[in-house]
Amino acid sequence: SHPRITAVDRHGKELNDKDYPSLVAVLPQLREKFGDKTGGEAGVEVSIEPDGQHTLGPTLFTVSKGKPGKLRTTLDAAAQQAAEKAVKAQKEASVVAVQPSTGEILAIANSQKTAFNPALMGQTAPGSTMKVITAATLLERGKTAPDKALPCPKYETYGMKFHNVEGAANPGATFAQDFAASCNTAFISLAEDIPDDAVPSVAKDVFGIGLNWKTGLATFDGSVPSDSGAGKAAAMIGQGRVQMNPLTMASVAATARTGSFHQPYIVAPSVDDRELAKAPRSLSGPVAKDLRSMMKLTATQGTGQGAMAGLGSDVGAKTGSAEVDNQSRPNGWFTA
Repeated sequence: SHPRITAVDRHGKELNDKDYPSLVAVLPQLREKFGDKTGGEAGVEVSIEPDGQHTLGPTLFTVSKGKPGKLRTTLDAAAQQAAEKAVKAQKEASVVAVQPSTGEILAIANSQKTAFNPALMGQTAPGSTMKVITAATLLERGKTAPDKALPCPKYETYGMKFHNVEGAANPGATFAQDFAASCNTAFISLAEDIPDDAVPSVAKDVFGIGLNWKTGLATFDGSVPSDSGAGKAAAMIGQGRVQMNPLTMASVAATARTGSFHQPYIVAPSVDDRELAKAPRSLSGPVAKDLRSMMKLTATQGTGQGAMAGLGSDVGAKTGSAEVDNQSRPNGWFTA
């Protein structure tokens, strides 16, 4: 078997799934991937492999103990503890925190403690949090600007009829106000002004979505396929065929924060010489500044105001809700 590891956080504090229950989906993978790279010696033990899942089940008995190697992760025990506490209050919730300047993953938590890790492997529509990428696209192409008038009508048709949550409307809105209030129709009114592949290419080339991330764990790195008509309009507001998870959306906010994509990771690439994914380009200075100003407006006066209250002035956020088939209530999203 792989040598046992003692996983520690960025400050050397030992991590286990008793104190940090969400790591039940993380620690076995780290052991499998990095066990023989940490100077440990394999013990001999007998365990059951659950039906073809290729993950080790509980150990039945140990023949010889071996010596665990030490693996330093990027996690932060305090952040992990806060994340565990946050998801515990919900039936189904996942959270990921990343350091914007480096991409280091600081916390990963799920309320459902299973081998499947929705925080990193989930594939679901991100709703209006996707507007961070869409706004970057519209700003880059000069189709609008934060202080430019862009009405928020009750309905907008592009391939199909779209509406806002609770049918809200604001005929005198600016683009920044549309973003802060999460107006779907304002965004969709600009669908005809951009090519079908505009948002998908910014998602990939600037935000690093779908670039085969090598985080040190198994991840789904997001998918923003090119679409036309109603599918294209739906994708602009994070519906349709767009698929994301908390890891990719945390990374999207981190990219907006710094202007450049830093591939998220949990173990330094130097440990196993892996190549981190690199995005072909960064946001231009002016676009990055505009995007941050709109995320700040959302956090201080818009839909993110309640959650971000008391966190100082250097903040940014985007909320979202996403309708999911066969689900009575929409998924709620928040990235900040």
